[in-house]
Amino acid sequence: LIRVYEKPKEGVEYAIGADTATGRGQDYSCAYVVNLQTMALAAEFHGKLDADLYATQLHFLGRWYHSAWVAVETAGGYGEAVNIPLRDGKAGRPAYPRLYRHLMQNRPDQPRARVYGYPVTTHTRPLIINQLEKALREKSLPWVTPRLLSECQTFIHAETAPSPRAQTGCNDDTVMACAI
Repeated sequence: LIRVYEKPKEGVEYAIGADTATGRGQDYSCAYVVNLQTMALAAEFHGKLDADLYATQLHFLGRWYHSAWVAVETAGGYGEAVNIPLRDGKAGRPAYPRLYRHLMQNRPDQPRARVYGYPVTTHTRPLIINQLEKALREKSLPWVTPRLLSECQTFIHAETAPSPRAQTGCNDDTVMACAI
């Protein structure tokens, strides 16, 4: 399901944060298109799809929004199954031109790697959650969708990792997509 809140505007740059799920079970794949001038949420994708079909949705959604930057979460390996079809230029479409690449450098004496996607790890997860929390608190994110608001209300600090996260029986797909 794609909900459009703002059609693409000429001269405006957009970015897409994408949380990836398996297409089965409780989790959903979710993506937000963000207007980088106003930080308003322009569109929301939420659904259960196989990775290659999700890649197709992201490809065409991104192209519609003037080849928006696309950052796909890569935690758990599921994001790679989305990034590869976006990069390979197969299935009757060209390679997606603006995939986010994360600069990885764990040690100064090691070479830097630029990996496709946004790696949500124990180091990066607090960064994106804190930035989303700040954006909501300071109202630099002009508004949130009803689905995102609902998930924010069940996003809790827990005694076990990862924390914060969705409380048991709830989802955090939209929270993570928006944070990315």
